[in-house]
Amino acid sequence: MVAEGIRFGMAGVKNVGEGAIECILEARGDEPFKTVYDFCSRIDGKKVNRRVVESLAKCGAFDSVHESRASVWGSLDVMLEAGASAQRDREIGQESLFGNLDDGTSPEPSIVLAPDWTDRQRLEYEKEVLGFYVTGHPLSAVRSRLERFTDTSGDNVEGKDGREVRIGGLLTSFRESRTRRGALMAFASLEDLEGKFDLVVFSEPYARYGSLLKAALEGSGEDGGGPIPILVSGSLELGDPPKILVRDVLELSRAEEKLASNLSIRIRSSEATEDRLVALRQLLQARPGECAVTLHVVIPDQSETIMSVNGVSGIRPDDALIADLDALFGRAVSQVSV
Repeated sequence: MVAEGIRFGMAGVKNVGEGAIECILEARGDEPFKTVYDFCSRIDGKKVNRRVVESLAKCGAFDSVHESRASVWGSLDVMLEAGASAQRDREIGQESLFGNLDDGTSPEPSIVLAPDWTDRQRLEYEKEVLGFYVTGHPLSAVRSRLERFTDTSGDNVEGKDGREVRIGGLLTSFRESRTRRGALMAFASLEDLEGKFDLVVFSEPYARYGSLLKAALEGSGEDGGGPIPILVSGSLELGDPPKILVRDVLELSRAEEKLASNLSIRIRSSEATEDRLVALRQLLQARPGECAVTLHVVIPDQSETIMSVNGVSGIRPDDALIADLDALFGRAVSQVSV
């Protein structure tokens, strides 16, 4: 019976060559590896070096024997050293510390407990050694924000050729070039949750956004590093992949501040109790900003009253506020207009 799940050939893992693969398969034989120490004590360290084992740990090759990739990573020094020692003992027939002839097994060192990698760290390591994400996507955490502030995605480009669009995602490549007049421009690729776009950044927008684009690709030290989600506006040209002639670039984290024009809160009249309205005002006042807010009170099949919220002139409608508003009324009541 074949176990369900994703199967990926070891030859596709960065730094894992044919010689290392043959060595691993020979060492495993008909007996699967039970722990990372078991693996390190059975493979030939000259053919399966530390870089190979690190790449296997990063992509989750040891997930079936250890839950935490971070703990495997943090244990590699101990496991590789102990595994090499066990192999040397077997080769020379050395007696163990307990006075018994070594039977080929050494006391197994304990796995080092380490804080789990963040989702971002785990995914970036997968992308580094496999070339793609396996256990998720770094944009999943900002899906709702992307949906609010974009009008086009990788699977929604038909009928938009030549139109101004706004897309969002992560830069996956970036290359500077020069025009015939010597001005800097750039070519890049952006990946969203549904597909990929090529970006052409001519000299004028590049002068304004070149530094931001480089920073978005290189990422920051927060949450394990990695590319920073951005929004890109420009003219769409259909193709495979579609192309964007870039006009504007903005960090996704600043979308509410720069793009949101109005937050509409739509509730039923029966939900407009004094306690809830007081709590609503407190939530809005706690996030001051430039975005207008309107409250829509609906009497089903009769009327809809639109009003401002007393004491609130403008807010910043970030994901946390939207979640708090929806939680206050027990359902989705908020809609951001751009």
